[in-house]
Amino acid sequence: MNNYTAAIASFVRFDVVVFNTLEYVMRKDTYDINAYKARKEIISTEITQNTPLKNCLDNSGEAGQKLLEKIKDLLSLIYSDESTIVRLGADGNELRVDHAQHLAVFDAVMPIHDEMRNIISAHVVQAQKDNAYDEPTYPDVLIKEEYFYRGLVNMLLLDELDHLFADYNKARQEAKGAITPQSNFIQNDISKVVEFMNMSRQRSSLRSADYYQLIDPEFALIEMTSGRRDLPEGKNFGEVFTDVKRIAREKTIKWEEAWKPAYDAFIKHFAEEAQKMQQQQPKA
Repeated sequence: MNNYTAAIASFVRFDVVVFNTLEYVMRKDTYDINAYKARKEIISTEITQNTPLKNCLDNSGEAGQKLLEKIKDLLSLIYSDESTIVRLGADGNELRVDHAQHLAVFDAVMPIHDEMRNIISAHVVQAQKDNAYDEPTYPDVLIKEEYFYRGLVNMLLLDELDHLFADYNKARQEAKGAITPQSNFIQNDISKVVEFMNMSRQRSSLRSADYYQLIDPEFALIEMTSGRRDLPEGKNFGEVFTDVKRIAREKTIKWEEAWKPAYDAFIKHFAEEAQKMQQQQPKA
């Protein structure tokens, strides 16, 4: 491992920590406090200490400063004492998550992931040009991470769309079909979820039939919810949501099972190589 591939490994680890923040849009009984604290420390350290990411951001002009601000915003929004989304309980033994603010979590996490992937890709290209891409397992880890991330984010967004669409229909029914301030508010949130789905599709590097077996029915469903496409004959919205969410869940599980062992081995190797590089540095 050289400086190029050590930096790439560091970027990948940071990216995974950031998108694991999506845990806080999952409706769960409990959340791991230790994982919360570890993420907070890693994200903070990466932008305050002499790390490959900090060096990259400092040397990337306005684009680097914008990404740095997004990362700081994520820390403030989710991992600070002032956060209204994720809070430690009074006894310090539990995390309390405000599920009314899911969209803010997506909005904070998704752009950082996409920009980190751009940084990783640029460093891979440069390392290859300089004949310094000396870690043959990296391409496998990177593609498997992208599959898992896209499965995860689409699965969670589908859950969000399902909840909002049900709330919207309930609000309209209660108003005897009339459009109300409440239904308009929910419709705005639905539009934001669809925007996130579009952003993920546009920025994904995946082109396989396996990936589009999720994306195609997902966007067909979106067209059904907006009235641009008819429901399949004999099916209602509940059944179509169930079908598409099942596909998303199965794909995400499959892609996670492929990614997790590859990533664990990658991180173990990175830690070992980083220790070797540190030992080889001349002592002051």
